[in-house]
Amino acid sequence: MRYGTGNSQTSIPPESSLSRRDFFKKSAAAAVGATMLGAGFSSALAEKELTVNGLPAVVLGRTGLKVTRISFGGILITEPPVLLRAIDQGINFIHTAPGYTNGRSIEAFGKAMKTHRKKVVLALKERPENLDAALKQLNTDYVDILVPPMHDLSSINFPTVKASFEKAKKAGKCGFMGFSCHNNMAAVLDRARELGYYDVVLLGYSNAGDPQFLEAAGKAVEAGIGIMAMKGLPKRGSDGSMPEEAALATSRCTSMLAREHAHTVLASMGSFQSVDFYHGVLETKLGYISPRLEEHYWAMQDGNYCSMCGKCTGICPQGVEIRRIVRYRMYQRDYGLNDYARSRYAALAPGCGAENCDRCGLCEKVCTRGLPLTAMLGEANRLLA
Repeated sequence: MRYGTGNSQTSIPPESSLSRRDFFKKSAAAAVGATMLGAGFSSALAEKELTVNGLPAVVLGRTGLKVTRISFGGILITEPPVLLRAIDQGINFIHTAPGYTNGRSIEAFGKAMKTHRKKVVLALKERPENLDAALKQLNTDYVDILVPPMHDLSSINFPTVKASFEKAKKAGKCGFMGFSCHNNMAAVLDRARELGYYDVVLLGYSNAGDPQFLEAAGKAVEAGIGIMAMKGLPKRGSDGSMPEEAALATSRCTSMLAREHAHTVLASMGSFQSVDFYHGVLETKLGYISPRLEEHYWAMQDGNYCSMCGKCTGICPQGVEIRRIVRYRMYQRDYGLNDYARSRYAALAPGCGAENCDRCGLCEKVCTRGLPLTAMLGEANRLLA
């Protein structure tokens, strides 16, 4: 497995006595001054067929990390067996967050890491200042990638962010710095590329049809930023039990990887069946695309699903957190994450809940997908309050 940034990479043999944590400590200072990769990186990578554990793989931008093209999203799990099945089948890139399933996901990851830590690249959605507590839950002393939530320009520009990351890297607790983003993605991606020190971005792909988003993603990849794609698959994912849904999920995986600039697709896997399905896609089906199914899929998004474009952010005169509430509604309705959705809704700042909506309709006027947002907010309050 390879580690490093920019054009300078160091190879660590699998049995090396130099652990990844020790390597992170030694290379942290060099990583700060690393230069961004040029456009030739992506084309050079495409010339080789990379594999990990016999599965299609990719180098995750300038991190140098070699990861499977479909990765394991942990938002649905509460116990380790499903995760262990994915790892044992060869999927080597996994992701969780302390808030997933009210803390049960990270607990499941922690149990799995007791025996399988050296087999995986571990990404964590958490802020650097909270990393120590998360590492304790994970039963490890380092994560490979840290992707705290940052959804606007002020977040990624915040002066203390880089310093917090560098402190964690110098301590050997974090290999590479990044962030996760659900909205304003084109502008945020462009700024991240300009800043030059974000190595990986976990991006919502529910708005992947937007030309501005695709252009920004392409430029980010050319600059060496690794892209993890989330929320670009059919709602509830797929376990292969419904042929058309399975075909659509396969097609979307291929499109995100081949045409929409993602390095790896983060698939939420909550059952043995879903692990087996996505493992099968990796083994034999990447390359399949159905324009008809995808055209229908995108048409169905209009009037039904939020693209997380961020246009409604701050527009409510009552201070309702429209974007977040609609996302929590999605977690409850489409993913079946009742407890998680309710806990996130309860954590909104006072006065920001949907009960304060006066149905003025300003949010609906700016919605790029024509969503009935006032009705959706009312439903969210009934479901989640």
